[in-house]
Amino acid sequence: MDDLIVPIGLPITIAVLVSVALCVISMAFSRGVKYPAVQQYTLGETWTHSPLLFSATAIAPMALASHAEATDVDGGSASGKW
Repeated sequence: MDDLIVPIGLPITIAVLVSVALCVISMAFSRGVKYPAVQQYTLGETWTHSPLLFSATAIAPMALASHAEATDVDGGSASGKW
């Protein structure tokens, strides 16, 4: 086991040091990059985006499993005070 420390540990150590150096270099070059500010939506503004559909049962990957096909869990509604 002691014979494997140098042939395996040395390349792994070099690879880690190179990847850390590349990360530090990329962070140094991206320091001046500015991203645009996100506009906050308020209720007084008109909605300019297309509508979104959030569904619990209509999307295939989110369909109910075969063991959970009871009628009381097949969709529904939500309500509350805002």
